[in-house]
Amino acid sequence: MSAFRRDRSLPDGLAAAVLLLAAGVFAGLGLAWWRDRVRRFETPAWVAERFVALAPEAPRTSDERWVVAIHPRCVHCQAHLRSLARRIARRSRPPTLAALIVDQPARPAPPELGVSLAGGAWWDSAQVWREAWGRRAYGETFRFDAGGRLLSATPAGVLPDSTRSRL
Repeated sequence: MSAFRRDRSLPDGLAAAVLLLAAGVFAGLGLAWWRDRVRRFETPAWVAERFVALAPEAPRTSDERWVVAIHPRCVHCQAHLRSLARRIARRSRPPTLAALIVDQPARPAPPELGVSLAGGAWWDSAQVWREAWGRRAYGETFRFDAGGRLLSATPAGVLPDSTRSRL
């Protein structure tokens, strides 16, 4: 019996080390998640000076600016932007639609998104969207008033107005 135990001691030690490592990783992830959840983020506000213009704005014709957070490789958020553009084009005074390119460390080329962006295209070079606003979901649409104050934020696939209808 003692020979059997001696042969198993190495695998038991290895198993204990792996279990300890897994518990440490799990605890580290939990701590990182907790720190992110308790961190106070600022309320989003549209201040053009915080972003880099990639495509020019047209003269404003609306009191509202809708800004969609876009990652260049996210086809889902780009499809959401195109759907929004189609839906608001029918309005007599559509909101000024803009794209905010996020999570790009180097300056991207002006995006070819297949829609007219009266609000222009902007690059979040300072990671305002993620670090200051605490946002994580690509395709999120932010409604700002003429003064840049946040009116609402909605996930991709939701028309950001009082109807709350799905696209």
